[in-house]
Amino acid sequence: MNQHTSRRSVYLILLIFTLALTLVPAFRVFHRARAQETPTSPTPPIEAVNKADLHQALLDLTNAYTVMCVAAHPDDEDGTTLTVLRRKYGVHTVSLFTTFGEGGQNAVGPELYEELGVIRTEETIKAAQIQGSTPFFLGLRDFGFSKSADETFKIWGRDEALRRMVLKIRELRPDVIITNHDTSRGHGHHQATGQLLLEAFDAAADPKRFPEQLTQLKPWQAQRMFVRAFAGATGQLPDGQKTSERIFAIDPNEIDPVRGRSFAEQALAALQQHASQGPWPGSIAEMLRARRIEATQLPLIRYRLTRQAKNAPPLPENATTPVAGLELETPEAIGEEFAPPKIDGRSLTEFVDQPERVLASLIDWRAGQNSSDTTATDRHRSQLIEDRIARALGVASGVSLTLGSRARALVPGVNTTFSIGITNPGVRTLQINALRFNSWGEDSQLKAADQLLPDTETTVTVDRTTPRTATFTVPREEHLYDGLLFGTRVEAIADLEIDGAKFSLHTDLARDVAPAVEIKSVSPSPYVWTPATRNQALTFKVTLMNNLDAPFKGNLAIGSRKQRRFETGSRLALATIETREVTLKSNAMPFAAPSRRSTRANPDQLNLSVESEGSAGTVTERPIRMIYSDARVAGNLRVGFLPSFDETLARSLSALGVSAKPLSIEDAQKGDLSAYQTIIIDNRGYEAHPELIAANSRLLDFVNAGGTLVVFYHKDNEWNPDAKKNRPQLAPYPITLGGERVTVETAPIKFIQPRHALLAFPNRIRPADFNSWIQERGLYYPKTWDPHYTALFTTNDPGETPLTGGLLVAQYGKGNYIYTSMVWYRQLRAGVPGAYRMFANMISYGHR
Repeated sequence: MNQHTSRRSVYLILLIFTLALTLVPAFRVFHRARAQETPTSPTPPIEAVNKADLHQALLDLTNAYTVMCVAAHPDDEDGTTLTVLRRKYGVHTVSLFTTFGEGGQNAVGPELYEELGVIRTEETIKAAQIQGSTPFFLGLRDFGFSKSADETFKIWGRDEALRRMVLKIRELRPDVIITNHDTSRGHGHHQATGQLLLEAFDAAADPKRFPEQLTQLKPWQAQRMFVRAFAGATGQLPDGQKTSERIFAIDPNEIDPVRGRSFAEQALAALQQHASQGPWPGSIAEMLRARRIEATQLPLIRYRLTRQAKNAPPLPENATTPVAGLELETPEAIGEEFAPPKIDGRSLTEFVDQPERVLASLIDWRAGQNSSDTTATDRHRSQLIEDRIARALGVASGVSLTLGSRARALVPGVNTTFSIGITNPGVRTLQINALRFNSWGEDSQLKAADQLLPDTETTVTVDRTTPRTATFTVPREEHLYDGLLFGTRVEAIADLEIDGAKFSLHTDLARDVAPAVEIKSVSPSPYVWTPATRNQALTFKVTLMNNLDAPFKGNLAIGSRKQRRFETGSRLALATIETREVTLKSNAMPFAAPSRRSTRANPDQLNLSVESEGSAGTVTERPIRMIYSDARVAGNLRVGFLPSFDETLARSLSALGVSAKPLSIEDAQKGDLSAYQTIIIDNRGYEAHPELIAANSRLLDFVNAGGTLVVFYHKDNEWNPDAKKNRPQLAPYPITLGGERVTVETAPIKFIQPRHALLAFPNRIRPADFNSWIQERGLYYPKTWDPHYTALFTTNDPGETPLTGGLLVAQYGKGNYIYTSMVWYRQLRAGVPGAYRMFANMISYGHR
């Protein structure tokens, strides 16, 4: 269906009528002539041309090189260098991440593991848009902090990791590769990434390495590889190294004249997109203070040349880019006809205030090319330039191609309508030579208007039915590694022409493939039950989304997956494209408690199901793991807690049957804390709630009066006393944190005080209670503490000195203070039975 509209129809009718009467010959001349050929007859300006976009599109025409930045995790990339290379020099920049960062922490929400990986990938895409780069991922597993490359390769598999990196280098064909990562220092993932990159630099060019890749690709030899030479606060290079011809350096403080901000400020804006890994500095000045740099500007960013191809030209002295001195192998590599045009011998970027003049120059240049018959030998590079030429023509003319759909997901067997729009806001007629739509491997030619007059637009709609065999791509966290993370893509391609200059625009749209009704979330999951809650009704909060363009009626039910029958259910009616939270209760726990105390996750599970009304078929379902822990708490215990980023504490306390209340900062500042016997500060609570620092004395008074205060782990830079941040000692007796951690989740636990009351009541804690842990034991262990504290056990990674500060307890006044650097939040969230028993002892300590 075509819809052809004009926003100035009245104006055009009057103009044509007047010209027809008085200026017919002149009109005909003007219609055929190009703008630069009639300087005495100025053309109205093109509407809505963004100067920064136009400048970037024109700058991109001047550079045919690709630089790849390789990093282990999202936010490890050198965003400043990427920004400078693209925004100042027009280099094609890509970033390659070995992992999705799913093993990290989350500073803004409850998501961890694969759910966090989805978030960090989305954050990376947003950051890359600011940097002007394109991100790619190898999809190797982020299993948390690692201390060595050897440990990392045991998880990744060195050959598989190398295969993936070689594949991406051959696909993306970078001229230069840069990385922040050293091969022998820092995070094990960083070390492993650095080692892989050194090997992949040569392996990608070797046809004997991974020859199965060469059925579709060719070997590729990058010309140079650089590793960042990190400088200290003074800006001096480490190890006394001096700047030489083997170093390139950029100045992050330089102002981008087009955008009016320094490149460092733009890079910081990109870094801030990684919100889950924050908090980040709010300004460059704040960044300088955080890095303890006394100067008013950031130091130069320097890179050391570590590899280069056999015949690569030498890096010039005082180089300011990694591609300095490089030359394309032959002029024919990209085709001589692709040399960008100029106006009066000057770069087009100097004429961004005159878009019509720029467009005229581009049209003349493009019309003189014969791109379809180009003899370029480097097809990948010439295609990059071809795409950049098309973008320059699109931006300069204001022509745009859009693709959209009301459907927020594609449902198998259901038709979806897509809308393709072409807009011509300029003053020249736009020819539409072809319009294509690609979905599910089918490339279809669409009927569209043959041309668009100035200041007009057209819309074409196309219907497609999602194959019934299409694989669901939700929930996204289940597709982090299989290439279906962001669903399936459909694409629109328009072959266009303006005054003889031909170019193609393309755009795509990603949509999840989902059931008619999608179970977005279930809470709690897993469901942990204990002796105190075994006879309670089960309650779940379920978030549902109707993906149909019609109301849905059916049933939401839950029951034993083993018996395939439902113990309870709820009538369900959802409006068109509606999202709703439903509370579903069952009668009682359908499983019996194990006959003996278990320290391993119980394999039982319930099944949550959505069924359509009048149909025996199940629309969708989700299993819920049911885990039993023989954890008991002191009787009539009253607990208050200050949560940080998720609901783990609330769910864990509920599973234990404890009367608990979340506390606000105002409660901590002014509330009656004597109403509670125990108060918990969630992990990184003083960072999540900075106001809590000023109220800390009230918490210590609570302990002194007989309460128990349990404080979960914090980072050293958000806990240790710091006069500049007005942060005093937070514990009643000094505790100084370090950066030590135990990353092996199976590291042995050795009790120092096995008969201590904290290990005896209400649950007798044994080494078996530390089985089935997730990811790691603990982090940011105390390096010193006051003798008032008692350390209860030690643990360490293989071959390292035992760490004894994982759980410290001290009496303070009439009460008790507990600080623990163990990662209880990961264990409680995962439903580790022994972690619930130890947690129950901590909150019960001092109370009978």
